[in-house]
Amino acid sequence: MHDLIIIGGGPASQSAAMYAIGKQINFLMIYEKLGGRVDQVTPADRDYLVGSIVVHFDFPDAEDEEDHLIGSSAVHLFERQIKTRTGRVLNDLVTQIKREGDVFHVATKHHGVQQGVTVLLATGAKPRSLEVPGAGELLVGNLGYSVTTHSQQIANRSVGVVGTTEYALYGAAEFAQTAAQVYLVIPDTKIMSLPIAQALTQRPNVEVLAGYRLTEVVGRFKVEQLVVERAGQPRSLNVDVAYVDVGREPQSDLVKNFGITDQDGFVQTNGSGATDISGLFAAGDVTRALGEQVLIAIGDGARAAVSAHQYLLTQSAPRQLGT
Repeated sequence: MHDLIIIGGGPASQSAAMYAIGKQINFLMIYEKLGGRVDQVTPADRDYLVGSIVVHFDFPDAEDEEDHLIGSSAVHLFERQIKTRTGRVLNDLVTQIKREGDVFHVATKHHGVQQGVTVLLATGAKPRSLEVPGAGELLVGNLGYSVTTHSQQIANRSVGVVGTTEYALYGAAEFAQTAAQVYLVIPDTKIMSLPIAQALTQRPNVEVLAGYRLTEVVGRFKVEQLVVERAGQPRSLNVDVAYVDVGREPQSDLVKNFGITDQDGFVQTNGSGATDISGLFAAGDVTRALGEQVLIAIGDGARAAVSAHQYLLTQSAPRQLGT
């Protein structure tokens, strides 16, 4: 029996595990891939998928690369610590979570059922794909969560942003601070009512294309043009880099039967990572986190681990630490 079972291998789950190590909590971390969506940067003069965004990345010098990877470096440091904890990590797929009485039963594909007093879900979310010609060839690779940390790469360039989320709008606003021109393509005009959308219409280097939809991404090795269309009228936008955010799909199927997800599938928590199910916590992109950044996920995971620890301390029969 474990006091805490952490499900996931990304920044949120790793920071939760680091907290558990520090508090000598009897925990088990189960993951398919340690590191989640955070990988080492593969510098090349081409486009990569950054979370739910396409970014063109040029080779940075050593100093720039270090600045870009602060969050990722922390995660890789966590990885080295966690891997040394014999009996605390399990590389496997979780197939089901059930609760019987006060105990959670976590079924795995290869290692049977693991039992825990508490469970912390940090399984993340995957970006929704962009189904337009040319996008498939360009949406490759991964630089991590944060797009804005790569804003230096778009300085004095022409940038295209296609988005249906508030994150996309704020990203466009940040890009506008350094880009020569930002084209903001908004297929769903409902988000135009947001204050950030109205503010963008006042930026001299931002053109808001509300009601347009992306029909094609043109370019052989990098994005060169975005073809958009409204009311049957096409328009080509010459861009040096393109970003696309059409939302995320939370990986929350494991807890759908608990009735704690919202209409979009995100796990609903209070400000400390607790759900409405006693002993069940969630953190990171599987919830409606503040933003898709490594450092935010790290804080989110640690906060949820604190909540789980406090819950454990309130139990009538506390277990021996570290056992």
